[in-house]
Amino acid sequence: MKKAIITGLILLVITMFAACANKDNIPSDVCLSSNGGQLTPSVQYIRIGSGFGPMNPICTVISSVNELEIYTGNFDKNLFWETSYTDAVAKYTGNYFTDNFLVIVLLEENSGSNRHEVEKVEANGDIIINRLIPEIGTADMATWTIIIELNNSYKLEKFQVVIK
Repeated sequence: MKKAIITGLILLVITMFAACANKDNIPSDVCLSSNGGQLTPSVQYIRIGSGFGPMNPICTVISSVNELEIYTGNFDKNLFWETSYTDAVAKYTGNYFTDNFLVIVLLEENSGSNRHEVEKVEANGDIIINRLIPEIGTADMATWTIIIELNNSYKLEKFQVVIK
C-alpha cells in the first residue's frame, strides 16, 4: 500500500513539472491559454521609478537579448531601474527568444497606489489592462513596467494598450 501511494505521488509531481517546464524554467505557450482569439499571457508588474515615465502607455516589442539590452539602456538616464527590474529581465536569455517574445508596456500613474492587471491580449494586438484604483491612494507618482510574455505564434508588429 505504501509503495502504491509513493509511486502515485511521484507520478503526480513528474506530471506537474512536465506540463509547464522548459530548460530556462520560463513559461512557454503550453502554459498560456488561448480563448477565441484572445490570449491570457504570463505577466510581470514592476514599479521602476517615481513619475519619470511617459504619460501615455508605450508598447515595445522585444525579440532578442540585444533588443532588451538596448531598451533598458535607452531609459537608464531617465528612470531608476530597481533591482526587481534587473532580476526580472535576467531570465530572458537567447533560449527564451527562440520561441517567444516580450511586449513591454511602460506607463505612469498619478498615484503609487494604483495597480494594473493585464486581462488579455487580443488577436488584433490590443492589450486590455484593468486599472486597479484603491479608495484611498497616495500622492506620489509611479512609473510601471509591465512585461508580457508571449509565444512567437502571436507575434504582431504593433500592440496597443487599452486601459479599462
